[in-house]
Amino acid sequence: AAGGGELADGLSVLDPFMRESWQMRSTGAGFLVAICFYASPVGQLAASETEIRDAITGYVAAFNSQDLASISKMWAENATHMDHELAERTEGRDQIVQDIAAVFERSGGVRLSGTVDHIRMVTDSVASIDGQVVVSDRESEPSASRYSAILVKQGGGWVIDSMDEMPLPRPVSAAAALSELDWLVGSWQDASGDLPVRATVRPSMGGAFLVRSFEATSADGNAIRSTQIIGWDPRSGQVRSWMFDADGSFGSGLWTRSGQQWLINATQTLADGRAASGTYVMTRQDEDSFEVQLIGREIEGEPQPASPAIAVRRADPSEVTVDASAATQP
Repeated sequence: AAGGGELADGLSVLDPFMRESWQMRSTGAGFLVAICFYASPVGQLAASETEIRDAITGYVAAFNSQDLASISKMWAENATHMDHELAERTEGRDQIVQDIAAVFERSGGVRLSGTVDHIRMVTDSVASIDGQVVVSDRESEPSASRYSAILVKQGGGWVIDSMDEMPLPRPVSAAAALSELDWLVGSWQDASGDLPVRATVRPSMGGAFLVRSFEATSADGNAIRSTQIIGWDPRSGQVRSWMFDADGSFGSGLWTRSGQQWLINATQTLADGRAASGTYVMTRQDEDSFEVQLIGREIEGEPQPASPAIAVRRADPSEVTVDASAATQP
């Protein structure tokens, strides 16, 4: 590693959220059934609930691979989809699948993820599910919404009979919006790789923002520092972050929660002027640990390999000393 927080390829490695980044609303149709399950504890499931989760997991794979034939089989013939934000109701499997096909044509990279938060068996052949879904693609910012659906059992399998999509409720204040990230406050240690990262997270300005100050020591003994500010963007209705590195590079990220994970769609201008981007998948393990991995990484439009998962643990404050005032100085 060279001084100034860069690797041989000119990409900073400081932030456990953004370590590989320096190497580095929706498409118009939510179709919430494309749901990935991220660490959503469900306990001992009944066989029917397991079948429902397996069916939706299969739908995820079909949607993200744009397999319209398999997608069609997951909808009942007279199924309905209601988008409450747009006040649009779509009736019938053929029209729903036609709309999905149009989404694929407009955005080849559209992907969905999310959670199933609750399954209620109405009868042995009817189930009600609800949760949250995230829509993302290469050309627009991720969008999150709530959903509820009715699934029915037909021919030995489960299909969607109705789907309602609702916008997420707006928080009453910026501090309330950030409350889901309260667990980040404190001191952290990243011991992965050759450049361990030490970080502190503290609330600022009445709780409207979180400030992350972090530093590492390069192989030649130089201190490498950077600062990240995390806040609520009332215009987009999502958590947003801004990153400033001591070498002059800077960037921003849009945060979307998906169960126990946060997806951070990040872009950055490197110190040499190159543009970098990628999506961070931050998975909370428990109160004292989480993992971060960078996927979909690009530099100047050129795809880069995904990063390995980085393990981060909570540290005793005495173990982590970060000079916050120096973090923003060149």
